[in-house]
Amino acid sequence: MPESMTDTQALLEKHHRNGERFAELMKQTAADRFTEEFWQVWEKWVVPVYSEPQPVVMDLGTGPGTFLHMLADRYPGIHGIGVECASYMLDAMGELPANAEIVAEDLHDPHLPMADASVDAALASVVLHEMQQPVKTLFEVQRCLKPGGRFFILDWVRAPLSLYLEDKAPELFRRETPVAELEDIFVHFVEHNRFSREDLGYLLEKTGFRVLESTPFKEGRFARVIAERV
Repeated sequence: MPESMTDTQALLEKHHRNGERFAELMKQTAADRFTEEFWQVWEKWVVPVYSEPQPVVMDLGTGPGTFLHMLADRYPGIHGIGVECASYMLDAMGELPANAEIVAEDLHDPHLPMADASVDAALASVVLHEMQQPVKTLFEVQRCLKPGGRFFILDWVRAPLSLYLEDKAPELFRRETPVAELEDIFVHFVEHNRFSREDLGYLLEKTGFRVLESTPFKEGRFARVIAERV
C-alpha cells in the first residue's frame, strides 16, 4: 500500500472516530443529502451532459456506496464508478449494482484507471473538507471528465463559530462539560471549516473548471458548487 494511502486512511480514521459506526451513519443519512431538491439540481445541470449509450458517473469518496445504488435506481443505464480507500467503508458496501464498480484510490494523490475524457460527470459529497489538499483530486477529475463534463460538489464550508455551534451551545457552555467533549466539538469545527465557498470556486478555476453555480444553504454552513470542465 502506498505511504500516501496509509496516511490518508489514518487521517480518515481520526476524523470519523469509529469507522464502522460512521459507515452506518452515512447509509442512514444518505436521504438527507440526496434529497428531491438534490435530484432536481442534478437533472438540471448533470443529466443534459449524459452521453449515449451508457453515461459514466464517478462518485469520489463514495463511502459505503449508497449514492451508487440511488444513481442506478434513477438511471438504470448508467455506469457508476465509486472511488474509496477507507477499509471500513469498503467493508460496509455489500453488493453493488451490476453497473457499478469500485476503485480503491487515495484522493490525496489519485491515479485513477479511467482514460482521459471518459467520464460524463463526477460527484464529491462531503469529501473535500476532509482533505489536507484537494488539488491532485481536482486535476485528476478534470483529466477524466469529458470537455463540458460536470462536477457536482456538496460540502461543509467555512462559517462563523457562533453559527457552527448554534445547535451545540446549550451543553457546550456549561462549566461541567468534559474536556474530551469540548475538544471533539472544536476539532470538528476546524475540519468542517477548511474551505469557504469562494475557496472552492478559486480551486476549481485554477484546475481547469468553470463554476456554473455556487449556492449556500443550511444558513451558510454548506454549499453546492457545480462546475464544468473547460
